[in-house]
Amino acid sequence: MERTGCGKTRKAGRLAATGCARLVLLVAAFVVALGCTPTPKPYAPPGKTTWSPEGCRSVPSDNSVLGLPAEFFRGLHADMANSDEVAIALAPVLEFEWVAEPLFYIAEGPTFDRRGNLYFSPILPAESVILVSLEPETGARRWAVTGTNLYGGGAPLVLDDPANPGEQIVYLGLYDRALAIRPDGTIVWDVPTGLPAPPPPSEGLTAYHCFGLNYHVQADALVGITGDGNLYVLDRGTGAPLLGTPFVVPGSPSPPRPGGTLPADIAAKANAALLPLLGALPPQANAYGAIADVLLGFNSQVANYFAVDPHSGRIWVAATAPDGEDGTVDGVSELGALYCLELVTAGGPPYTVHELFHTSFVGGSASSPALNADGTRVYVGDNMGHLIAVDSNDGSKIWELDVGAQIYGSVGVASDNGELYASTAQAVVKVIDTGAAGDEVWRTTADGYTPGIGQSNYNLNLAGIGANGIFVHAGAGPIMGTTPLPLSLGVGLLDRETGKTLYFADGREETVSAMSTGPDGALYLGHSPLRRAAAWAVFGGLGWTRPITGGVGKYAARRNHLVIRDAACAGSARAANAFAYAGDCPDSAAADIRQVRALIDQARRASVKAVADGDISPDDWALLDGYFALAETALSPGTLDVAADYLGQACEFFPD
Repeated sequence: MERTGCGKTRKAGRLAATGCARLVLLVAAFVVALGCTPTPKPYAPPGKTTWSPEGCRSVPSDNSVLGLPAEFFRGLHADMANSDEVAIALAPVLEFEWVAEPLFYIAEGPTFDRRGNLYFSPILPAESVILVSLEPETGARRWAVTGTNLYGGGAPLVLDDPANPGEQIVYLGLYDRALAIRPDGTIVWDVPTGLPAPPPPSEGLTAYHCFGLNYHVQADALVGITGDGNLYVLDRGTGAPLLGTPFVVPGSPSPPRPGGTLPADIAAKANAALLPLLGALPPQANAYGAIADVLLGFNSQVANYFAVDPHSGRIWVAATAPDGEDGTVDGVSELGALYCLELVTAGGPPYTVHELFHTSFVGGSASSPALNADGTRVYVGDNMGHLIAVDSNDGSKIWELDVGAQIYGSVGVASDNGELYASTAQAVVKVIDTGAAGDEVWRTTADGYTPGIGQSNYNLNLAGIGANGIFVHAGAGPIMGTTPLPLSLGVGLLDRETGKTLYFADGREETVSAMSTGPDGALYLGHSPLRRAAAWAVFGGLGWTRPITGGVGKYAARRNHLVIRDAACAGSARAANAFAYAGDCPDSAAADIRQVRALIDQARRASVKAVADGDISPDDWALLDGYFALAETALSPGTLDVAADYLGQACEFFPD
């Protein structure tokens, strides 16, 4: 279909033209009716976390390269299974602190090493860099890797280095090139992937984008997938290709996006605002439309990151179904599909990849597949508002739940209590997987701002799970058609038990990536404005919202004694539960012990700033550290009750 202005197509005819006229009138109505920027609501520091695990957890891998349970975001969705869960406590009080590298559009990441250094791969930057590292305190650039393939490589993957205990390596996969880099910037290897060099950057950015590398435990290999469905496998130690040729995921491109919900002049202004952040694109490119296509899954074969089960090695990819499965062989797939792929290593290398099965569904999917920690179930959201649980054995649908709207990103999958967190524009929905069904527990609407007339609060992103709460990204402003136009936005912390907003911090810019939690429990957002670009196009000239910006924004932990408090309280609850069930599920208790150690380490890291800021005295910290040291000595299955008691004393040290 040929576009002919204002989203009208010749096929759409009069209906599209009428829709455009209505949208223009709507814009005029906005200008008349609205007249204020949403005001952040004040929140007092939250009380102690009271959430607790119950029973045996879903047990993650104990592979030494993965470092599970994940303490921080090692990959796009925290870990290899896309859980969006970290083992540590999220900062109870946050404050926006800085923006670094504001000329980069960052659609995926950042990720971190254990020292808190940040890593990201910008999308189509004007500067010829493919990987950038920042230090966490000020956001200053540590180093960058140059390159010519500027389509981007997704979120860098950070793994432990088994050859050098205590050290880590950062991995980046592009379309035609992959690299392993030490945290100091030293390149370990730099290899071709087996795919040809992509053409010069254009608005068709999906096909030549790599959605990031993942790790295959059984083959000690790195797996990458690209927008056009090419999957490559590299040896983790050397970068050597392990497939004879890249495997192509079955499927055909999804249909093109229909006419937009924004009038042509507004879309053009949004596009003009975005182009400086995507400086490698030609000046006539439709950046706004290209990004919308990726995020909504139009005109693409693969538009999401993927998961690898560390227990079985099965690779889970959300893509389109093979052409013809929708009933018509026309080069376009109207169906989405969840593929289960197997890396066959017998007799190799070269290895082979083959499809075990796939599960198709109507409407496609804009979510990445997420596994529970033991790999028995896969969760995905379709474009019709359903949360779907799939049996990882055979791909059969176990249950589906209508959550009322399309799910953002991936589903947050907790290790405990069967908890799932599905995020839509309207709400974050907590669901319990009871085995045969998914039961909604609560849904919470965004509550960070007092909006102006004709405005509302809304959720903007997926949820991030921590030991003491849920991180969310929300904003406020009007809605044009179906497009939210956030004039203000920020991040918040929700109570895991009730969904209540515990704290909210006003911020600077939108992200379409995940809630990237660092080792300090702070939040770092890769800036990737899209809805904000539209908001700027409509209201920027009126001064109701700030100009858009790229880069990384840091929401720093404040009142770090509360980080110590919640780490102690969460650790006590986990140790007590592990002791109660250690006989029934020893593997679960072992994973809990690893998590409690991570919480103790976090408390000690937070103590440096807590003492320096005067939030806690050196003598009080010495007392608390004594409790933590005694708890550490009791971290074995038979004495976890003792560890829980010492951590409980540290928790009770704080009045609230």
